[in-house]
Amino acid sequence: MTTEKMVDTIRRLKRSLAMRDLDDVTPQPMAVDPVAKAGRAAVVIEKSAGLWKRNIIEPHKSGTPANSAMDIDWLIRSEDCAGWRWLEPYTHNGQTAWCGFAQSYAFRYAGLKAHIVEKVLPSCYRLKKWAKENGRFVPVDEMQPGDIVLVDSTGDGKANHITLCWQDAMAGSWPELFQYGGTIGSVDYSAVYEGGGFLTLEGNAKGLLPDGSAVEGYVARTRPLEQVTHVIRFQEADYE
Repeated sequence: MTTEKMVDTIRRLKRSLAMRDLDDVTPQPMAVDPVAKAGRAAVVIEKSAGLWKRNIIEPHKSGTPANSAMDIDWLIRSEDCAGWRWLEPYTHNGQTAWCGFAQSYAFRYAGLKAHIVEKVLPSCYRLKKWAKENGRFVPVDEMQPGDIVLVDSTGDGKANHITLCWQDAMAGSWPELFQYGGTIGSVDYSAVYEGGGFLTLEGNAKGLLPDGSAVEGYVARTRPLEQVTHVIRFQEADYE
């Protein structure tokens, strides 16, 4: 066996082990039960929070350290998620904009139709077009946990990032990590206390891990309502 083949074999074995480690969040073939049908948003939040607890950290562009490249690759290419298996395996930061892929696992687990997860969810443009055509936009002031929220993270007035609402501005008490305003690492959380904001779970972004570490990866963070461009809520007809 050549050195190149050995490296490839080791890489594949490592990915297999990583998938095994994700058994607690990887769905088995199943029919969505009545409880899930009665609370899709609750299922999405539960599974998204489970991913957050995996401590998924963006790998450096150099590929060293690898950090969570295999976890991100799973979100992008696995049939349990978005299923974009034709893409090259994810190895480094900047290779693929994966904020939409970050939402694929939880919504697929909750029963969102596979073609929506694969063709619509990974793209701001496709989400806006599909939501407009199917009447899935809701007013910003009616945002609820479990909604997909498109934000303008650069200030140019255009949607360029996909997030999941974890807690809306009027929800009351916040999780312990977010009870104090100010800046943690490179992330400013004060906006949520100055005119309202919402708590997100999102990928391909800077924010906090469950232990409070400020990283880039699959994170929780707050965003001001001023960044919101569109709020999208899937309906029962969109689920299997």
